[in-house]
Amino acid sequence: MDISIYNLKKKFQDLLMPLCRKLNFIGITPNQITIGTMILSIVFSMIFYVFSKYRWLFLTVPLFFLIRMALNALDGMIANRFDKKTNLGVFLNEIGDVIADTVFFFCFFSAININTILTMLFIFLGILSEYTGVTAIQIDGKRHYEGPMGKSDRAFFISLLSIFIFFRLDNKYIEYFIVLGIILLFLTIYNRIKSSLKNIS
Repeated sequence: MDISIYNLKKKFQDLLMPLCRKLNFIGITPNQITIGTMILSIVFSMIFYVFSKYRWLFLTVPLFFLIRMALNALDGMIANRFDKKTNLGVFLNEIGDVIADTVFFFCFFSAININTILTMLFIFLGILSEYTGVTAIQIDGKRHYEGPMGKSDRAFFISLLSIFIFFRLDNKYIEYFIVLGIILLFLTIYNRIKSSLKNIS
């Protein structure tokens, strides 16, 4: 059974449909949204790192991820529903997400002074899980998004951690939380490979 917040994508898209139509009407392109989202993510990450001593800022992380997920959904919705797909957009979508995630997680973990090895492992496995999902296209012809620690799940995971940190969760337990995330990332990579190979067996 695939457990992932990604499975709620259709309902999330339905909520965004009025905004999707509006953006398309005024001429906003999917690639503009994709690039804008990446820039927004980088700027927020830098601001967060610089001002992370203000504890209330951790409460903005869930809102940041919600906005980012909405924008990530909107670029695909406009591309698919209004026939605005481009080959460049495919590259921008995948590369933009990896850049945005890498910068944010590095800034976030640096701000809370987490063990460097745990930081690098979490970031590396996050990138590897996305690479696995893309590589699966060569096996069974489709992009794989299985969880339990896909892109949306990582956003929820870190949002939850941010709330815990706001309420002064001890650093030891924060590291335990990150270790749990790393284990779930290993499981995610395994699930994506297994699902892809299963589809051709």
